[in-house]
Amino acid sequence: MRRLVSLYRILLRGSPVLTLPGTLALLLVAAVVGSPGWFLGAAVLCHMAELLVERLAPEADRPLRWGGMAAGARLMARQAALVLLLVRAADVSDATVVTAVAGLFVLDWTRAMALAGSASLERVGRIPYATRNLGKGEPAFPAPPPAWQPRLVGLLEQHGDALPLVFGAAGLLTGAPLPSLLAGLGVTAAAALAVCAGQLPRLRRLRYLLNGAHVGKDVQRRVTAYQPEVVLYFTGLTSNAYQANMWLEALERLDRKAMVVVRTPELARALAPTPLPIVCVTRAEDVMNFDWSSVRVALYTGNTGKNLHLLREPHIKHVFVGHGDSDKDSSSNPVSKVFDQVWVAGPAGRDRYRNSDAGVRDEAIVEVGRPQLTGIETGPSGNEVPTVLYAPTWEGWDSEHSYCSLLTMGEKIITTLLAQGSLRVIYRPHPYTGTRMAAARAAHERVIELIERANRAGGAHSVVTGAEASLHDCFNRSDMLITDISSVISDYMPSLKPYMVSNPNGLDEAEFRTAFPSASAAYLLNPDCAELGVIPGVLAAPDQDALAEKRRELRDYLLGPESPDAMTRFAAAVDALAEAGPRSTLYGVPAQPATLEPA
Repeated sequence: MRRLVSLYRILLRGSPVLTLPGTLALLLVAAVVGSPGWFLGAAVLCHMAELLVERLAPEADRPLRWGGMAAGARLMARQAALVLLLVRAADVSDATVVTAVAGLFVLDWTRAMALAGSASLERVGRIPYATRNLGKGEPAFPAPPPAWQPRLVGLLEQHGDALPLVFGAAGLLTGAPLPSLLAGLGVTAAAALAVCAGQLPRLRRLRYLLNGAHVGKDVQRRVTAYQPEVVLYFTGLTSNAYQANMWLEALERLDRKAMVVVRTPELARALAPTPLPIVCVTRAEDVMNFDWSSVRVALYTGNTGKNLHLLREPHIKHVFVGHGDSDKDSSSNPVSKVFDQVWVAGPAGRDRYRNSDAGVRDEAIVEVGRPQLTGIETGPSGNEVPTVLYAPTWEGWDSEHSYCSLLTMGEKIITTLLAQGSLRVIYRPHPYTGTRMAAARAAHERVIELIERANRAGGAHSVVTGAEASLHDCFNRSDMLITDISSVISDYMPSLKPYMVSNPNGLDEAEFRTAFPSASAAYLLNPDCAELGVIPGVLAAPDQDALAEKRRELRDYLLGPESPDAMTRFAAAVDALAEAGPRSTLYGVPAQPATLEPA
């Protein structure tokens, strides 16, 4: 079945003329001939073609749009064919034809209202301000529509003529065209009116939120009353929300008032549940005109252009905290020198900047640990069957900085692990996988197919993707990790479990470990994947693991000392910076605050 679908997809991509215009031509011929039976069959084929093209090859519609035969034009042509059928068919009264013309006219206007409402609601991205957790009556985001609304809007847009066509043709076959036609028109119109009624509350809310002057004053009043001292500032794609989510709990545990600032409504909705106030300020001029006078420390998870809109505030101490420490080049980005301080997990992060050309001064680097890792359990998972987690990174922004094993080794890794029979496999890809390279997406899909096939044969393996893909939960469910050079290594370190790092380019082992210190306590995996054979032995006799002590040393190097704990160090760094004097005297503050002694 999968092969047939793939073949049909290829045919659709190559020959859209044989699908959408072809079935429409059959419908028009049936109308001219005046054959209700042929018309009914052609109508079904038309809408089947629309569905197949929409789901399997949506790009096949592009040439038709260029030629003026977009979905709306095709729908109008089908409606005209229905009227033509009624004119050509025998024993159809003028009243039926007039009813069809008037009914379709009214239906189209009703559909237009529903589609216009849907388009208006998409302007939610233009809301200048919105908040969460800032008190009763706040300018909160409109609630997302129930799932049936966007689905019904899509059906009305693409297939709003389906019931009138089918019911009208069936009515001709049964000798009752007028009642059948009215039924088709009535049901479709009722669906459109139901959509319109469901949209009204959100449209009213949206109208209020688009009043930037009024809403901005309300948001400013609420933020001023809250008096935040620490802000997590986050911009970027919605798929990046995990970068902010990983810091929410740490901010919640601070003794100082913290707040999250985002730049798009979509990002605000993508954040994990939190009691922290969340403020969305969409426009650059509004960020720059906002009163941030109570804020002392701003934390940034990524290097994005919109950071500039808050970085210009001279009284705030600006800190790059990132979203994970790794040996990737991005973990020592020269852009980081625009911040007052750069907070890293441990000595490895400091050395990474010191050994790079990033230009970040050593006194600007503060080691705060990774407070997000407190829930990671140490030692074996306790599973009846030893479990291996394969968590490759994505393909990177360019091939020169790609550390991804999935492209060249992923299928071989999974095939070899599944063939061993004595292991359970968890596959947890990076959220960005396949966003730059179609080859990475294809490799990802092939890996999933391998795992699904093994499960159909009685396996119990897992594919963990999507918003619910908790990496730390995967850590606790695993007994060993296979990954690439990425922050996954550092985050896995608290478990002290064995891990294997891919060496997709087959570099010399000593050269690889020198270039990537996070792999110094790893079992290396070369392109032929022969090293996978050691996994059962390592998991069967953990007390004989030759790299166990090396991992303990590496954990302290990557993440800093166990005592004081990372949350204590993070909170102390926030306090030290918040209490520091003007930025001109900032580097008189010790890089490691004296308050970091163990309790």
